[in-house]
Formats: sequence, structure tokens, C-alpha cells
Amino acid sequence: MRGEIFDIDNKKIFAFGGAKSHDIQDGILNLDEEERIYEYRKRGAYFRIRDFSWWDLELPTKEEMENGINNLEKVNYKVDYIISHCCPTSVQSILSGGGFEKDYLTDYFQKIMEKCEFKKWYFGHYHDYRQVNSQFVLLYEDIVPLEFESIF
Repeated sequence: MRGEIFDIDNKKIFAFGGAKSHDIQDGILNLDEEERIYEYRKRGAYFRIRDFSWWDLELPTKEEMENGINNLEKVNYKVDYIISHCCPTSVQSILSGGGFEKDYLTDYFQKIMEKCEFKKWYFGHYHDYRQVNSQFVLLYEDIVPLEFESIF
């Protein structure tokens, strides 16, 4: 549900999936290329297999990104939480020490970060657990409760 805002227990949650794979330097193979897959695995290559471990729609479309901006505009760029797979360019740079290249999605999130009011932003693309700062939390396999106030 890229770019949608969910209202749960009177909290607004902006959700936006997708990220560029960091481990495809050696290419993307097709499932029927069994010999090449074997050779790539044997030499420890960084690759993925189309429609098995990599998909053409890993990054959002222009329409999905516009949908996200339109939905944020409807709530005056004020949400309680942002949940995404990737993160803004500046946060990615902190995590990787500049090791990951920015792309149009990290730049999109950068613009949202600069314009949006939010309590926390949770993301998991970098397969680690790290409290980046008071607002940004990198989660991988953990599940954490959101800070909902009781309505009772």
C-alpha cells in the first residue's frame, strides 16, 4: 500500500514500501539460467534471481510516489508514524558511512522527512537493529509496539 495513510486508534500512519537492492552488483539472473546461478553462487557473487529473490517493482512508480505526496498533503504533512522499507538519503548516509548510493526513493523520503511532522519513522532495508536518533529506528527482525495512548 505504497503512499497510503492508515488511521489506527486515532493515530495516522504513513506506509510506503520498496527499496533498491544493494546486493546485485554482479547482476540479475533468470530462474532458467541454472548453470550461471551455480557458478555465481560458487564464486560468492552478489546477484539475485528475477521473480524469485528480486522483482522488477522493487522501487515505486511515479504514480505511487505522487499518491504518497497527495495523501500527505491531505493531512498537512502531519502523521504520527512513518513505516517504510527504505529511509531518507541523509539517514542512509549515517547508517552506511556513505557506502550506499542514494536513489530517487531515498531522495523522495528525504523531501518527506524535511516537510513532514512525525513522531517516529521505522524502516528495515539495512537488515540490522539501530536507533539512529530520536525519530529514526532501523528494525530488521524485531517487532516493537508503537506508543499508542490508551483511549480508556
